[in-house]
Amino acid sequence: MVIAYLLMIGLTWLLVILYQLPQQFCWDLLRFSLPVLLVWLSASGIRSWQRIRHLQHRDAAVAPHNPVEGQLLDQLKRIQDDSDRHVRALRLQQQQQLDNLDLFTHEIKNALTSLEAAAENAPTVASTSVKDEVREANYYLDLLLNDERLTMASNDYEFSWVNLADLVNTVIQQNSALFIHRQLVPHLVNLDHDVLTDPKWLRFCINQLLSNAIKYSPAGSTITISWHDHALAISDQGIGISAADQQRIFENGFTGHNGHQTTQSTGMGLYLVKRVASKLNFTIRVRSKVGQGSRFYLIFPASNTR
Repeated sequence: MVIAYLLMIGLTWLLVILYQLPQQFCWDLLRFSLPVLLVWLSASGIRSWQRIRHLQHRDAAVAPHNPVEGQLLDQLKRIQDDSDRHVRALRLQQQQQLDNLDLFTHEIKNALTSLEAAAENAPTVASTSVKDEVREANYYLDLLLNDERLTMASNDYEFSWVNLADLVNTVIQQNSALFIHRQLVPHLVNLDHDVLTDPKWLRFCINQLLSNAIKYSPAGSTITISWHDHALAISDQGIGISAADQQRIFENGFTGHNGHQTTQSTGMGLYLVKRVASKLNFTIRVRSKVGQGSRFYLIFPASNTR
């Protein structure tokens, strides 16, 4: 509109010069048309401002004036929907982290409270009791720290070839006190193989599965750790898992029937193992029968084993 107005004024001046008309004609045209132009520009500006405010309202229904504006409105709606989904996902993740933090800190406080109560009730505390409670606190602290690491947007994974026999022996040594206390026997089968993965996170997964096997195994039984067909299997002779619970044991906080029978179950260990597996390109499976024990598998791609 402004360009058209300027062209009109310029053409008028050209006609005045060519036909030697009075210049007062041009000045009168400017005097009467310029206020009209200013009013029109003000009204257009107000309408544009109102339209922008209307567009900024999420629930506003805006009718496009032309196809290009229609495409822009569709793109804006898609961006807003994606943003809403992302915000909801972040809020849900934040709430889960807070819930997990409360859970882990509660379990750590329980271990410390037990130690404090034992110290108040007797001048000395048996070393086995101290070790048990410290081990329990360390276990949940390890879960807490690894849960936080997994939640970080950028996580540095260091892949290397890991010898399973060496790694499993390290984890068994880490849990040797529990094996002795429960009179459990570790049985290693065909572990002289290498897998390409992050050794720290694989050790975490094996430790979680082994801790579960120890927790639910009867005293004097055998826990077998074996390798077959690109899969590391950890088998126990414990109470087993019902078919209904097997479908949910990898969910956040799910404890199932077995978890309700022990105060040491938070339902977080298997959930974190599942998260690690999804990030490191291997899968976790379970086979179990009630009263006959459980077998958990860490299954690796063939290209990542040797």
